[in-house]
Amino acid sequence: MKKLFNYLFGLYKENGQLIVKVFGIKIKFKFFGINQLEDVCCIQDLPKFKEQNTYFPHPVGIVIHPDVKIGKNCTIYQNVTIGSGKYSEKTNRAVPIIKDNVKVYANSVIAGGVTIGNNAVIGAGAIVLRDVEDDTTVAGNPARVIH
Repeated sequence: MKKLFNYLFGLYKENGQLIVKVFGIKIKFKFFGINQLEDVCCIQDLPKFKEQNTYFPHPVGIVIHPDVKIGKNCTIYQNVTIGSGKYSEKTNRAVPIIKDNVKVYANSVIAGGVTIGNNAVIGAGAIVLRDVEDDTTVAGNPARVIH
């Protein structure tokens, strides 16, 4: 009886797909793992960021403009947007440059032709529309230096 029940009904995973069996008919669903950045984020050049050792500890809702330059060993948390904004005549660009060892905490926005310096920290929920110097921590809306 148990063998017949397992044949008719079941729920299991096979080759990365979720399988539901109802009356012996298999219904397949693709199983998405939480660490698959392509499924939960909008990052076009993901292999480049992986080469540079960019770390995404909570990879959900991250949006990065394709022209943004990000340095090595950066950490970007969930729901961060790094994108185009006001064109900067000083830098001749409308997208940010983020240098090495920068930490960008959750729900932050970095927009426009700004430069984020080496070892900078962008606090949670910060809206960054101006340059951030090396070894500086900014937070708030608009972002201001706190350390």
